[in-house]
Amino acid sequence: MIVDHHEPNPEGRPDCCALVNPKCGTDFTYLCAAGVVFKLGHALLKTRPNDLDLKELLDIVAVATIADIVPLVGENRLIVRHGLKRLPTTTNPGLKALQEVTGMNGSATSMDVGFRIGPRINAAGRMDFPEDALATLTTDCRRTADELAQKLDGYNRQRQTHEGLIRKEAVEQLSEGFDPAKDPVIVIGSRDWHHGVVGIVASRLMRQYYKPTFVIAIDADGIGKGSGRSIEGVSLVEAIRACGDELITGGGHAMAAGLSITEGNMDRFRRKFADYVLENSTEEDRKPRLIYDAEIPFSQLSLDFLSSYELLHPFGNSNPQPVFVARDVSLSRPPYHMKNNHLRLMLRQGYHEQDAVYFGGGEHDLPDPPWDIAFTIDRNTFRGKTTLQIMIQDVVASAMESVG
Repeated sequence: MIVDHHEPNPEGRPDCCALVNPKCGTDFTYLCAAGVVFKLGHALLKTRPNDLDLKELLDIVAVATIADIVPLVGENRLIVRHGLKRLPTTTNPGLKALQEVTGMNGSATSMDVGFRIGPRINAAGRMDFPEDALATLTTDCRRTADELAQKLDGYNRQRQTHEGLIRKEAVEQLSEGFDPAKDPVIVIGSRDWHHGVVGIVASRLMRQYYKPTFVIAIDADGIGKGSGRSIEGVSLVEAIRACGDELITGGGHAMAAGLSITEGNMDRFRRKFADYVLENSTEEDRKPRLIYDAEIPFSQLSLDFLSSYELLHPFGNSNPQPVFVARDVSLSRPPYHMKNNHLRLMLRQGYHEQDAVYFGGGEHDLPDPPWDIAFTIDRNTFRGKTTLQIMIQDVVASAMESVG
């Protein structure tokens, strides 16, 4: 039996006694691997009843669904909504320990899973110790779970260090021959890069340059393993199929995929990948654009507004957080630089102030205030006090004249 959730091979189904893959059907097709196993278990329980209550596993399935960035619509949305409700009181020692090590405070959102729990689980595999992530989620011993959660936290710090070094070297590589105005794709690689981190670097470069991107770690034998991230409208799976002659293998999803390639084929693959993107997307498709949902002044931002807004949870792929715009915003005090180039800001619009965080904002040359800002909102609880916090997505010089 093969249980899978990736795009099926267009050449036909594998030779097996049973294939369980929602993408081979005609109805709901987007489940993460844990979601497929959950549905398979549900089907088996219908024919082989026992005392197992699958609802007790919804917290794990929700974590996997969010971490794999599958669309949070339909059944996925229900899985995540009910799984997040169970997460703060989970009976799984590993999930409980991970919530403690990441500083979660008795509530759980998809953002908590996506930016706190998920990265630490994934970091173990990226640092070549996937068995520790598995052990964390399967142990029955609370003390062991605490020790393992601390190890995963350590792996995540190692991952961040590797990521920073690779990203710096990648940008240096791009400065030598890449032209953002003309080149439609990014394909770079090195023998010095750790294969477990290239996907994260690809994601950051894709956002920075808004180009379909593959970052490749090449081993001593000249075999590269790469991860790709794409922009809206460009399917990496279809690109891999079109460039298959240059690859050893490849596959995945439209927006995220992996491949294996010989070092000597990288230049040919880059050219062929670029040709595919130019032929299968428009110039407009390849332009970065920020789509916002509503303009809202600071005077309307309140905990009551936040409570109504939170009825839209859970947020994620295909159900993104609403993006708001506020105009003519000034700084109440200079930006505070946190670790990893994040900025904490106190913003003012008229007589109203708002606390804000700009993840990665320290990497940008910010224009002189006043600003027009694009942002999402979130609930922040610190030392028993709950406030509404702004999470900045973009900053531009204000198109309005400052009034104060």
